[in-house]
Amino acid sequence: MNVVNSIVCLKDTFLVSRPDKQLDYLTPEFLRPLQCERAGEDHVADVIRVASANLSLEDNLKQAYADGVNYILLGVPEDIGPRANVGQGGAMQGWPLFLQTCLRRQANQFFDWRQCMVLGALDLSDLQEAAQGASIEQYRQLCERVDERVSAIVKRVFELGMEALVIGGGHNNAYPLIGALSEVSDGQVACCNLDPHADMRALEGRHSGNPFSYAYQHGYLGYYHVMGLHEQKNNQATLDLLTQSVGGFTSYQSLFVEKLTSFERAVQDVKQEMAEKGMPVGIELDVDTIKYTPASAYSVSGFTLEQASYYLNHMAQLAGVRYCHICEGAVAEMDTRDAVHVGQTLTELVYSFLIGRARRKGERHG
Repeated sequence: MNVVNSIVCLKDTFLVSRPDKQLDYLTPEFLRPLQCERAGEDHVADVIRVASANLSLEDNLKQAYADGVNYILLGVPEDIGPRANVGQGGAMQGWPLFLQTCLRRQANQFFDWRQCMVLGALDLSDLQEAAQGASIEQYRQLCERVDERVSAIVKRVFELGMEALVIGGGHNNAYPLIGALSEVSDGQVACCNLDPHADMRALEGRHSGNPFSYAYQHGYLGYYHVMGLHEQKNNQATLDLLTQSVGGFTSYQSLFVEKLTSFERAVQDVKQEMAEKGMPVGIELDVDTIKYTPASAYSVSGFTLEQASYYLNHMAQLAGVRYCHICEGAVAEMDTRDAVHVGQTLTELVYSFLIGRARRKGERHG
């Protein structure tokens, strides 16, 4: 199946396995062409754990935990949040494009993919369908329902002590992630976000532009830093809330235009601040921070993929990390080049995070 067909046939590649349609699990038919046919070689699809359609969510997670799985990969195929923020669609395509690329990669000595389980994708098809032709107010009401579904799944992941890698969808999903982690931890959460936007817009109804303001308002967010904030892409009210609450930022202009500090130094400084907070940690990255990458908000200025990978890899080495959220890679049109671009970008970012966690745990040397 080529990458364009993987977009068109999204629902055909998964199995809606339970009556409540909570999750779409991977089918054997989807995995088979991604597995290696060469003797002596393994692809990620050969070794990564995949949730069973015959088990409940609870039983899948408990079995994974018992088998030593540390990382749960969850797809959120929706673009309701970005549209509710008066943005463009296409963010629901990130998850299948990631799978098509990542599962074909080699599994070798550099990382043990048996530590990971592809839980599946949230089934949001009913909400996506309801969003067709919706008003902004209706989009925002639907976004609240996305919040509820994301929270219900990741809360159980956190309760079992595993880490979540949440891929696809809009940045709106940061709010249920932070909220679920805060509730499970019985305390506030520290977040760092590589993003030109602070996403602390007004509490005007849920959308991709205000997950952190909602998380702060409800007492979930104890520390927040925006790395690479673009000075011309945030309104004054957002900047005021960010700096007067629990937040701060390092602007794109200070890093690359005025060169007041290096990017590497800035990452290490924020990493140290977060370590000192002693809170559970969420690592956020909006794909529109990477220049020339198809995203919900395309940009010609920003970070390289290598810099974004550095950020995830080094932030992943914090002791308290509980989740990584990579969002807003978007392919609005059936464009093969854009599809390949998004799939490869998400794969590189996820792998960079995972090997950072491996280094933190002493599983990676050299």
